[in-house]
Amino acid sequence: MITLTGTNRSIHFVDYICVGSVAGLLSIWVLPNTIALRHVFLVTGFLSACWIIYRSSFFRGRSVQELLPLYALSTLFIWVIIHYLFFSLNPVLEAQEITSLWLRSLLCVVIAIGLRISLDEHEKLQPYFFIALWFVPLVNLGAYLFISWRAGYFLLPSEFINAFTFKKIEAAFYGVLAVSIACANLIYYYRKSTIKKKTVTMIFWFSGILLAFASAIVANTKNGVAAIFGLCVLLAISLLSKLFFDKKLSLKLWKKILAVSLTLVCLGAVWQVHMRFASPGWITLLEDIRIAHQIDKHDFWRYSGNDWSKKFPKQTLPKNSLDTPVAGNTYERVAWATVGVHLINLYPYGYGSVNQSFKKMLDFADIRHELQSQTHSGWIDFGLAYGVPGLIIFTFIFFIIFISAIWRINQFSLMGLWLILGIAPFGLIAEITYKHNFETLIFFLSLACSFTITHKSSFEDLHPKK
Repeated sequence: MITLTGTNRSIHFVDYICVGSVAGLLSIWVLPNTIALRHVFLVTGFLSACWIIYRSSFFRGRSVQELLPLYALSTLFIWVIIHYLFFSLNPVLEAQEITSLWLRSLLCVVIAIGLRISLDEHEKLQPYFFIALWFVPLVNLGAYLFISWRAGYFLLPSEFINAFTFKKIEAAFYGVLAVSIACANLIYYYRKSTIKKKTVTMIFWFSGILLAFASAIVANTKNGVAAIFGLCVLLAISLLSKLFFDKKLSLKLWKKILAVSLTLVCLGAVWQVHMRFASPGWITLLEDIRIAHQIDKHDFWRYSGNDWSKKFPKQTLPKNSLDTPVAGNTYERVAWATVGVHLINLYPYGYGSVNQSFKKMLDFADIRHELQSQTHSGWIDFGLAYGVPGLIIFTFIFFIIFISAIWRINQFSLMGLWLILGIAPFGLIAEITYKHNFETLIFFLSLACSFTITHKSSFEDLHPKK
């Protein structure tokens, strides 16, 4: 069903192990109490990927320009070591994370390269990876339907989020990653006219997007719905550009127009469903953001969640022009982000901890608080951890992936490009650099880097030379 132009060499057992390990990781990364199993998948994936890289001679005879995305990624790990040696504000804690979180992330880099090679060399393995992308949205939505069935009615999203093990960020993050790859493949197949089973393949990816949308809605995650909606709008624009600017339009133009129209209708319907059941706050979003930015005027941000209501039961959050309290999640995210940016300005080299960057930096700066969480902005959290240089490195990685991806457009490079189109903005509004989400981030970022590097069994270009 899902095909690429690749080689027809026989599939070795290490390729199955690598792809199977990735599928396993995508299945259990979000589940609690699975650290031992996660280590098993990381080790088996790493060992199989090492053999795949060696067998394929992936790095042999390549120029610096070809490998620039991976070189850019390597500077992130180099900066971590430099930071630990010269700039750490808590060497003990940073050393613990280097030997755990960062070591697992390094294994993820190698696994991503091995996966990229296997997917290119063996097209029969691709469906396993593509289907595994939808595990989290599928399980999340399946759990919603099952719990609703047991309750005897369809739960409201606000009821469901307290009844299942997944957190909102996990449903949102994995949905964004899957939709990013779906958008890339839809564009690829939409523009190709010679691929077999094209319609079936596009239905598969469209169905996946709807699945991710439904998962984000029942998880009551505003940032997830907004990010997926933004990706789909960008997808619709890309599809429309083919219709209006391609001089070699197909005779079946009406079918393409219908596909784009259905996409837009589905987007509008999904957004209306989300607006109907989402937590309040969309209507007054801009005003709530302005109020939340006033951290010197309001002190509610110093407490986690609703802890402030226990300490000050007679007080409510600041009110907007509708004489209603600002949305709690908007207030927390904006206020914490504002404080985080202020701390980055004060300590531009960062604290040295990915998982406790906000709390520990507040303690170091002697700022009164009772917080146990991050800022809910992945890039601000990472800036607190590894400073302005760390943020510059991430920006450089995104830039290199973008340039490398558009240099030679093909299916793999499109997936790399759309991954950063999903990850980069989503990291502004979601804590994607926290705990196991950081490992997932590094894996998909490594995969995006690898996707932009042409393998020796090179695949057909969207714009082949005449």
